[in-house]
Amino acid sequence: MRYGYYPGCSLEGISAEYDVSLRNLLDRLGVEIEDVPDWICCGTTAAPSTSRLLGIAVPLWNVARAAKAGQDTVIAPCSACLYHSKNALHQLHQDPALIPQIEEILDLPLKPTPHFMHPLELLSRPEFESVIRGAAVNHLSALKAVCYYGCLITRPPKIMQFDIVEYPQSMDRLLQWAGIQTLDWSAKTECCGGYFSLIDPQIVIDLSRNIFAAAKSAGANAIVVACPLCQANLDTREAEIAALLGEKYDLPILYFSQVMGLALGVPDEGLGFWKHIVQVPKVTKCLKLQVPKVPSEERL
Repeated sequence: MRYGYYPGCSLEGISAEYDVSLRNLLDRLGVEIEDVPDWICCGTTAAPSTSRLLGIAVPLWNVARAAKAGQDTVIAPCSACLYHSKNALHQLHQDPALIPQIEEILDLPLKPTPHFMHPLELLSRPEFESVIRGAAVNHLSALKAVCYYGCLITRPPKIMQFDIVEYPQSMDRLLQWAGIQTLDWSAKTECCGGYFSLIDPQIVIDLSRNIFAAAKSAGANAIVVACPLCQANLDTREAEIAALLGEKYDLPILYFSQVMGLALGVPDEGLGFWKHIVQVPKVTKCLKLQVPKVPSEERL
């Protein structure tokens, strides 16, 4: 089956390592994807704060373009993009009178409506277990990971309809299938502060320090994520929080697609490790890999 793929703005910029590693992982697993034609920003919080109609119409542009392209199912790796897309569809379900208004604004039909899902939802299906186990070629025995899902991927449950709301397991399952040890911990779905990084960084610091403390208490040497905003907040604030508290974390903030890709033999230059602020020696040391050093002017 061929899936639509909606990368969203973050994966085109600050989280390009998520995009490249996910594309390589999906290719390694035989999952074919095709970008949603002419996709645009989901509107994030700006569109709905301007008007309800705009907040619904903007993400539905991508839904309509996917429908027109015949894409029945669309993979959306950004938790925020996924939420705004699914929330817009939920609003239509709750208020069908909006459908003709939105179709007029977009000048596109919304039917048939494709299903939007996170890649974790796809890859954690039972049929992928044997595929992933069979594809794992590198044993990452030194890696002790905690899976950090963030606050959006399962909430609100009536909209996201994915995994166990308070204690999700899909990412843990995937990593375990790939032979990676995952640890139980208490901060799986805690909020990192999200967009407050731009408004009030202290909120992000206060929330993220709890996440680092929980990861350290669990004995982790890496935090594995599935959301570009979570990764950016933790990766950029770790040194600041450690200095503030007099701690030493040395916890790389990795995308699940990077560690799975590493386990499944994706070449390290196709995983984007060089883009991280907190370096990843404990991960690459497992295989004695060398992370490519990219000149600053070439960095994404």
